Amino acid sequence: MSSTTSTSADLYERRSYGLWQKPRSAGLFGLRWEETVIGFVVVITALISAMVGGFSWGFVVGGVGALVMLPLVWRTGGRSGYETGLMMFNWMRTRSKGEHVYRGGRFSKIPGGVTKLPGLLAPSKLYEGIDAGGYHFGMIHLPAFAQYTVVLRAWPQGHEAVDQPVIDRWVSAWGTFLASVGQTSDIVAVVPVIDTVPETGNRLLNEVSTITRPEAPELAQQVMYELATELPQERVQLLPRVAITFKATTAERRKNPAEEAVEIGRRLPGICAALAEAGVRAQPMSAEEVISFIRRSYDPAAQADLEVAAADPGGHGLGWDDAGPVSHDEKWDHFLHDGGRSVTWEMDAAPEGAVDERVLQRLLAPNPEVPRKRIAIVYRPHSAADAAEIVDDDFKNALVAQQSERGVVSAAATLRVGATQQAREEQARGHGVTRFGALVTITEPLRGDLPRIEAITRDLSTQARLKIRRCYRYQAAAFAASLGCGVILPEHATIPKALAG
Repeated sequence: MSSTTSTSADLYERRSYGLWQKPRSAGLFGLRWEETVIGFVVVITALISAMVGGFSWGFVVGGVGALVMLPLVWRTGGRSGYETGLMMFNWMRTRSKGEHVYRGGRFSKIPGGVTKLPGLLAPSKLYEGIDAGGYHFGMIHLPAFAQYTVVLRAWPQGHEAVDQPVIDRWVSAWGTFLASVGQTSDIVAVVPVIDTVPETGNRLLNEVSTITRPEAPELAQQVMYELATELPQERVQLLPRVAITFKATTAERRKNPAEEAVEIGRRLPGICAALAEAGVRAQPMSAEEVISFIRRSYDPAAQADLEVAAADPGGHGLGWDDAGPVSHDEKWDHFLHDGGRSVTWEMDAAPEGAVDERVLQRLLAPNPEVPRKRIAIVYRPHSAADAAEIVDDDFKNALVAQQSERGVVSAAATLRVGATQQAREEQARGHGVTRFGALVTITEPLRGDLPRIEAITRDLSTQARLKIRRCYRYQAAAFAASLGCGVILPEHATIPKALAG
């Protein structure tokens, strides 16, 4: 999809993107195929019961079947009644057991008095390896899922002073990268994270101290010192990163993290090269750097000390058991942790219509009103075999939905048929099929104004043409997922997919 734009230099086609489809199996009467089958089973069972035991038995069986089916058909916020009910039950059980409150540190009941990561990250372990390029990389291991996550520090090129054809090539290269990820069978997710935090000035002060010689003129030293201390005031720094989650595919790699580290280390230089073609220079983050950004996220007050320690040759000296908060308290609609209050929203629907590559610019850009803001885009590529089956099924379901409508066919049904047909053609040409979503986390002081945060976030998401909803009853899990450290909510959900909306 493209539109022609005229400039004084030349003519070029400005590309636009869209036609995202949410897979849905079409059945009768607007229901999904699974729901239609269950409905027929209920009706047939009720008829047989009426024939065998009389009308009263048929009425009872039909009523029970309807009660069982109703929560599956009824949806709110994109979730079925069963999914909503299970989430509420799990939330109430968590609160009754006191599992929504965490206390770590020297005077806690945790062995060793450490501040381990809570929740889904509690059983995680951190290892460090060396890739083929000689860079150290931290590797987060979730044993229960046999998944390993590496984090890359990223330096996106940006669009300033860059010709549009170059930007289009970057977007195309990013799509090629995601498609190539789908060709492998062991990459579960790619999660770019755009993290913004207040600028403390420590990084610039350390850099100035490094490049200033003691024998330099006193006036020059004073000018450099004033520059380092006054320039960062009331500014926000941008800290992008990319997390890549691998799944161990052999028994040896599931049992021995060193085997997986060797495999990941062999492939990381190629991944960084592919990202560079997409305009994103990347470098693996060491275990110390991974600990630093996770600790800073859970304990915002530690940011300044961690930045000072980063310039020390000995580092910050923290281990994986020190990366978590001293305390946290998960509320229904927000998350309290070490002097901070965080709220996380998730993408409810992709942007409607056609958009260009700058659609998320306002949402991703540093914002002085919300200096601690984190946006995580979660890509979960399908394998090549699954992609072909998915696009074919989507096309068939779109045709069934269109043909099952009576009278004049709706424009939405016609557009869906066209979109799924185009997806089939593009997949046949070698393009990948990827599931994607987004998480938005805002962190404020404990006395922060939650209604103001809500209004700002809603406004930014509207400008980005994203529909979002607050992660009620799972704020702690959503907070961890937005860090880009291996927590993939759809992969780690405890609710059966058959009951999901």
